[in-house]
Amino acid sequence: MRIRRGAAGDLPSILAAERACFSRDLAFPEEVVSSLLGQAATFVAEDGEIAGFVMGFLEGGWGKVVTLDVLPEKRGCGVARRLVAALEEDLASRGAGAVGLEVAVDNLGAISLYSRLGYRKAARLGSYYGPGKDALLMTKELR
Repeated sequence: MRIRRGAAGDLPSILAAERACFSRDLAFPEEVVSSLLGQAATFVAEDGEIAGFVMGFLEGGWGKVVTLDVLPEKRGCGVARRLVAALEEDLASRGAGAVGLEVAVDNLGAISLYSRLGYRKAARLGSYYGPGKDALLMTKELR
């Protein structure tokens, strides 16, 4: 599995991964993914085809994980860990002292993953994903 920076030509595979990982009401629309690909720090994991990707930003000394997607059949192989590590390294090299992310409170697999990667629950965000769909804000110190 190779981790590399995402490129414009990855858009179709990234969109396919987004649709495979998130329900229609939570998946980012194509326009948003396309815009993020052009603006966010993006890393993809590939082994002949894209197995997953991560996108994030740096703002005012804080990094933000916008989305992390790993195809269901590629989970449990360390892909997410390697993608997040690549993004964190990039953000830290550009001055981030900490990084944050939001995750649905009922996404226990993702919460467990982020906890194992050193993220801690910082706050509960009511109706973040829509009425009655709360999120957890999780943060991690990078230095």
